[in-house]
Amino acid sequence: MAKIDPALRKTWKQNPSAIVNLLLRLDGDVSERIEQLEAIDVQVRRRFRLTGGIAVRCKASVALTLGRRSWITKIEEDRPLGGLVGR
Repeated sequence: MAKIDPALRKTWKQNPSAIVNLLLRLDGDVSERIEQLEAIDVQVRRRFRLTGGIAVRCKASVALTLGRRSWITKIEEDRPLGGLVGR
């Protein structure tokens, strides 16, 4: 089961129709995993070849189901890096 911050999970449950941006860490063949995600209406926005991760966008209700997939090891909110703004 993927690691998800409990506060983030609570937010998704409170607003399941919200669109969320996430970073996922994956095990296995990333190309195959991307196909599986796209089949459940997850939009893959970016692939990070070095870390085996991807950036995705989906509804919060779909995000709640991602944690049950054994090949997703970590789910994090994808948000702007505040420390780099204005430099």
